[in-house]
Amino acid sequence: MRLSATLSVIALLSLQAPGAMAAPTNGLIADWSDDWNAAISGWKMSGQLTAATDSTSKGISETQGNGQVAVALTATRNWFYVSARYKNYKGSDGSDYQSGLAVGGKWVLGKATLNSQLIHKVNMGARAGVDNHFVEWQTELTRPFGRNTFKALTIWTPDSSGATKEALYYEVGLSRKVSEALTLSAGAGERRVDPKRNYTAWNAGASVNLNARTTLDLRYYNTNRHEYSKVHGDRFVLALQRKF
Repeated sequence: MRLSATLSVIALLSLQAPGAMAAPTNGLIADWSDDWNAAISGWKMSGQLTAATDSTSKGISETQGNGQVAVALTATRNWFYVSARYKNYKGSDGSDYQSGLAVGGKWVLGKATLNSQLIHKVNMGARAGVDNHFVEWQTELTRPFGRNTFKALTIWTPDSSGATKEALYYEVGLSRKVSEALTLSAGAGERRVDPKRNYTAWNAGASVNLNARTTLDLRYYNTNRHEYSKVHGDRFVLALQRKF
């Protein structure tokens, strides 16, 4: 609220002239509206809905081989963004869902794009007493070379959920735009965790743009440590993604 509007209200109240208060009250509403519009001006809202036959994070399944539905809502202003995320999840801690709140930035560096974010995640429905919340720092760098695009990804946490302490996942990938609608891609990554339960993961697949906002992706995933658990096994995943 501006000082001039405040002084006008005080003056009118001191004169006890109720009939004259309409004009300054309208001014107050206008001032409040201007401040609110200024606060939200420049923000862009977007969302993403994904439905998949399985799920993948850091090269392994998050849902024990079951389907997954994930939703994300993001508010962006210039290079800065805030995002709220929610998905079904099947953790070893008994959790059924995972929520995430991310704050990050996206910058264009020459022909490359850098996207870095801090994500606070909570495994919801976990057994009592289990460490079910943690923070991850995720950074991704992409660089196009004609029809090809190189990607490098790192995900680090000082203390993950459950018994896992420090963990690092890094991956490199390459995609090839075959046509306006079809893109082929592949990647390989490594996860190192404490206590030691390291593995190497890789994937390859194809994405088809059904329209400007909808993408269908078919991808094969595998790791070198099937003996760890079911989620480390090989699988095909079909995912439909819609942006809005």
